[in-house]
Amino acid sequence: MVKWAYKVAPLFLIMMGAATGGYAQQNSAAPTSQQMSPSQFQEWIKKNITNGDQSAADQGSVSSSSNDNSYTGGSNYARKPRPPMTFEQEQQAMQDTAPPGPVPDADSTAAFNALLQQNMPLAPQQVVQLRQQIDVAQRAAAVPANIPPKPVSTTLMVNLAPGTTPPAVRLAQGYVSSLVFVDSTGSPWPIAAFDIGNPKAVNIQWDGKSNILLIQAVSPYSDGDIVVRLVGLPTPVTLELVSGQRVVDYRVDIHVSGIGPNTKELPIGTALPNSANQLLLGVLDGVAPAGSKTLNVMGADCQAWLLGEKIYLRTRLTVLSPGWIGKMVSPDGMQAYELPKTSSVLVSRYGEPAELKIEGF
Repeated sequence: MVKWAYKVAPLFLIMMGAATGGYAQQNSAAPTSQQMSPSQFQEWIKKNITNGDQSAADQGSVSSSSNDNSYTGGSNYARKPRPPMTFEQEQQAMQDTAPPGPVPDADSTAAFNALLQQNMPLAPQQVVQLRQQIDVAQRAAAVPANIPPKPVSTTLMVNLAPGTTPPAVRLAQGYVSSLVFVDSTGSPWPIAAFDIGNPKAVNIQWDGKSNILLIQAVSPYSDGDIVVRLVGLPTPVTLELVSGQRVVDYRVDIHVSGIGPNTKELPIGTALPNSANQLLLGVLDGVAPAGSKTLNVMGADCQAWLLGEKIYLRTRLTVLSPGWIGKMVSPDGMQAYELPKTSSVLVSRYGEPAELKIEGF
């Protein structure tokens, strides 16, 4: 083994010398490390070796500038960013990824073109135009034939006396109307049962225990009625249902004369005629009484009107003084009072007394 090493070593030294000589021939001015100091040798390497790499890199970038994987000049060999491909180039690139196959002949090409014409006879521009026309037709079909009805929330006072006309509830196709039954104090009056005169004309929903009915008209124009039985009330409540009107009742608070089973506090005072109740119903909805004068209320967010020698006050606060003549309460807590003419009203705000100043007489 040692003898073999002694034989190979001279051959290896000869090969290294040839390689060094070839490099020295290429760089004729290449010195050895014994001829200059280490700093001079490093300077020579930076000057000759780096420039050689730069030239080789530049040659490589020039020779391969036609493909996408070319490199820029410099020692870092930074990759050029690939330019974005067009839609046609992307399609061609996807076709080029298909496995190789026989070249289609004339018959195969004609059959393929006929298949394309049969399945996709429209040009791309015609396809876009067709979809635009379909969108216009769908938009026109969604436009109603008439102006949509005006939504309102109203309050009705039901009179259960014989010979009276039942109030009407205005419905509309595509709109849900809620009927809320309350007693004279504004407390919920639960529903026991109901019956519809024309079941095919309306759709009605009820959870079986609450005081709210949800009604929706099925046909655009229909007439009928509904009979509602309330818990503990011997007389049923009859309402007329009319659809196809220019106004639709989104919510109807139906006040039934009497004290319901859910009343927590009994009203104090005497009952008023129906005309006074109708005025309070309008005040409860925020409608000023006919011929009244608007007053300014200082101290709370309230509304007040003067009609004759009486003040009609709309507020969510409880009036303590003066003693009110009439009162109505909605299910959402709004209250309408009929008071004698006064410039000061004492109310209860979250259990604390507060004074309201009324101006504008």
